[in-house]
Amino acid sequence: MDKEEAKKKVIEKGGIVREEVSPDLWYLVTNDAKGESKNYNKARKLGVTFIDEIEFLNMLK
Repeated sequence: MDKEEAKKKVIEKGGIVREEVSPDLWYLVTNDAKGESKNYNKARKLGVTFIDEIEFLNMLK
């Protein structure tokens, strides 16, 4: 699933899509196991919950 399709599905389910990591972000979907991205590090510092694509798809059910 590409990023735009994922955003659409979140909105269809009543969720809110954030373009930036912020203190009100609940989940960050990532396959970045090493956590080297800027967003990953910022989210980790803010205590955001990380989920992978499989967890994300299960949440959409």
